[in-house]
Amino acid sequence: MDQLKISTNELEDCEVEMTVELESGRLTAAKNAAARKLARRINIPGFRKGKAPYSVILQHVGDETVTENAIEELGQQVYKEALEQSEIDPFAPGNLVDVKLEEDPVLTFKVPLPPKVDLGEYSSVRVPYEAIEISDEAVSESMEHLRAEHALLEPIDRPAQFGDVITIDARGILDDDNEEENILVDETDFDILLDSESEWPMAGFVQEVEGMIIDDSRDFEIKFSTKYDNEQLAGKNVLWNVTCKSAKSRTLPELNDNFAALVSEEYKTLLDLRIAVRKQLEHSATLQQDREHRNAVIEEVLKKCTISYPSIMIQERIQELVKDQDRRLKSQGLTLEDYLKIEDQTEEEYIAALEPEAAKQLQSSLMLSELVKVEKIEVDDDEINEAIEKTSLQFGESAEKIREMLRKDSGRRSLELDLISDKALNKLQAIAKGETIELAESDTVTQKHSHSATVETDQQDE
Repeated sequence: MDQLKISTNELEDCEVEMTVELESGRLTAAKNAAARKLARRINIPGFRKGKAPYSVILQHVGDETVTENAIEELGQQVYKEALEQSEIDPFAPGNLVDVKLEEDPVLTFKVPLPPKVDLGEYSSVRVPYEAIEISDEAVSESMEHLRAEHALLEPIDRPAQFGDVITIDARGILDDDNEEENILVDETDFDILLDSESEWPMAGFVQEVEGMIIDDSRDFEIKFSTKYDNEQLAGKNVLWNVTCKSAKSRTLPELNDNFAALVSEEYKTLLDLRIAVRKQLEHSATLQQDREHRNAVIEEVLKKCTISYPSIMIQERIQELVKDQDRRLKSQGLTLEDYLKIEDQTEEEYIAALEPEAAKQLQSSLMLSELVKVEKIEVDDDEINEAIEKTSLQFGESAEKIREMLRKDSGRRSLELDLISDKALNKLQAIAKGETIELAESDTVTQKHSHSATVETDQQDE
């Protein structure tokens, strides 16, 4: 293989520009090969497929088409040769970004390189962890929620009043200038508590339906406050049609030992229930505190880091976020197109809005991967097997199916990476609290990237 004339220019964000000068004969040969391929796919009068001479093919399809096809094929070949000769190790497929068809053709490629992470003085990060305190008021509030869940509902034949529960069909249409109806709410057989402080589905709604009786229908308008959080709805009128299907009085049980037993047979006294409620609140608050502390630690560590990565990584992360959103919307019977219409966004605006979150996730992921290598974090088979059992048991009757799935190579590896990530985060949190924790001594855990020697053609000849 002849040596290529290659020059490289390292760009920002882990990319390198690779310029390759070719001998004119290579382009000529590539054009001849491209013409032969084209001739096998098209009908040229007077010739069998693939038998027309080059000059005739050129007249039939045009020099531009032949050249484009030649560059596409030649670009792939030259890209592979140039990578080998220059010993560049790409992180992902490169792009052909410029073609100059001079006496000696010049092809310019942009090649993404692996990301770079410098953790900086991450061990100096300190983020205080506030002690969890559950107030008596919080316990009492939860007890009131339990009372509401176990309220006695009895049918009534009088007009509904505050404190009652009514079942309604409700349809709310935004009164705007759109030709199509903009339906905000369309619910059937929906239970609503007539609470004078309620703002569902909007402030003033329960006041309009108070006094309804079974089979009663009402049409009314309510205007959103001009200070409403959603700018698209602020100050707008909503046209409502509501039908009352049933009405019930609501009686809350007294807070006593009988109520505790009503909640669960495991509680013998009201005190037992209050203790259990406090423990549950402490557990939930601890989980929330851990999440908030972990996020704060990540944010502080990232301030110490210097991270660079090729643009393709952020593009891929954005696409992952789009796919996640699409899955969530489909589970609600919506499409991304529906969502964009509701939010009054173009697809380009939506993608642009995702970039900050995508960048934050990517930087966090790269930082943790580097921490795993620096701290030599790994998990052993016993830890993985224990996690498989814990995860499987959460799925009840499907436990065995989940267990088998997690035991397979892909499932096991995914769980292993999750455990390693958790260990890395625990390490960071311990550092931020000023603590020290023991981690297993091991070889560095690394993530392998498959480097592709392919090129995507973005730009043809100039």
